[in-house]
Amino acid sequence: MNLTMHTTTQVIPAACLALALLAAGCAKSPVQPGARTQILIDPGVYGAFAAPATKAVDLSRTGDPAYTNYYYNGFTGEPAKVSLPVGSTVWLTYRQGTYNGSGSTADPANFSWGPIDLHAYVVQDAAGFHALYPVSSVEVTEDGVTYLDVVQPIVYAEPLYLEDGYYQFRMVSPANRIKKSNLAMQMDNGMYVYANDERYTQTASKVLRIQSHQEPVQNILLNPVIAQMARFKVTIHPGANVSTMEMLPQGIEISGLQNPEMDGEGHLEFKWSSMDIRDTLVMKRGDKYARVSIREFTTDPATGAITGDVGVLPTNAYSTVSYILINMAVNGIPTQYVLSLNGMKFFHGHSYDLDLSVDLDGDIHVMSWSNQGWTGEVSFN
Repeated sequence: MNLTMHTTTQVIPAACLALALLAAGCAKSPVQPGARTQILIDPGVYGAFAAPATKAVDLSRTGDPAYTNYYYNGFTGEPAKVSLPVGSTVWLTYRQGTYNGSGSTADPANFSWGPIDLHAYVVQDAAGFHALYPVSSVEVTEDGVTYLDVVQPIVYAEPLYLEDGYYQFRMVSPANRIKKSNLAMQMDNGMYVYANDERYTQTASKVLRIQSHQEPVQNILLNPVIAQMARFKVTIHPGANVSTMEMLPQGIEISGLQNPEMDGEGHLEFKWSSMDIRDTLVMKRGDKYARVSIREFTTDPATGAITGDVGVLPTNAYSTVSYILINMAVNGIPTQYVLSLNGMKFFHGHSYDLDLSVDLDGDIHVMSWSNQGWTGEVSFN
């Protein structure tokens, strides 16, 4: 078997969506009529990996603080707009603050903050656009640790009512299992997760003032969330003398990734609810034993091309090697292909697309890959 390849790969940043939301949250304890305002939340989302609008920065300079795009963490511009899929679940936290009387009310540092409250939501289609509806959650205790899960099947809950004042909001999607004690989420390679991110002005947790003005409902606009994972997308095209292609049960294995964050009890952890940038899901060095597999694929009936994708933790594999192991049957013959990716950094919110072609020349199978490029820059700081 002969395998030819190149080391340049496509990088596509996350995309964004504007959602009109009709309902939100769960009611707290009963209050006097008119004392609180029902809140309708209107956020956006970066991170559905749609068509490219920007590209990654020069990866060889991301460690240089003097570089123009050093603080962009791999982005050079704002992604395009797409929609969060119907059925997506969301955790929302909010906390009420007391303004200290000086400085901008948009800066959380100018407030004294109360405890965090948590509610769950689901995205549904309403009158032709996407909307968040409040849903119920439940406590589950395993091995002495109490977790929170969204009730399945979905059980709808009461709307969110808030007193007049300043509030700070934060979101994560999907609403995977979290620890009740600190709201840390279990997170690993193979998942897609979107959350507010303090590294960017556009995606940081937002401070808003709630004012009733005798109105029963207030619509608020939150900062968007952004993809916390990178994505591997593999497309395999049938080439010369290839009549049939199908993936074997082992699928495609990607190795050399970051190991997931762990807490002191040995559980996976992502502190998505933290307002501290130090709790951001950071890029770490790859480990040859950390791997994930793509097991679900789609086939284009017109071209026969096979496509699959998977989310991976941000990984610095610049001084190590990541391997892609492809298990498939070509003309009914089980075959393995191995590709090595050298000098790579896998940034959150970017998609690393491998466009492959399988040829058959006598008894020799050849897989080659091609690259695509694009341009375009807008402000994303």
